[in-house]
Amino acid sequence: MSAPEPQVSWKAIERDAAVLAADGSEAARVVEVAGDRTADIFSGLVVKAGALAGKSFLPAEQVTAIWARRVQATLTAEAIEALPPYEEPVAERLEEKGFLSRLRRLFG
Repeated sequence: MSAPEPQVSWKAIERDAAVLAADGSEAARVVEVAGDRTADIFSGLVVKAGALAGKSFLPAEQVTAIWARRVQATLTAEAIEALPPYEEPVAERLEEKGFLSRLRRLFG
């Protein structure tokens, strides 16, 4: 009997890793990992439950185990399919005054 595969950091999750439902069945695939690598904050996973499905967001609180090629979720396959659509974070808008001030400093 071989030793169990060790778990890894959220930073090592590979694109297209399997998302396993609570019963161990494959329910989705990882599209991207959401988090702040610098601050080591894992927010969750952007997943697709099928080739024709849209992107959904699986919160980090629902991920119980991580390996490079698969992650384990606490949800059923049906609940993973019903996750809310993923919405891209809105980029922060620079105030005109701040932007112009930075340009003046750069070009002086």
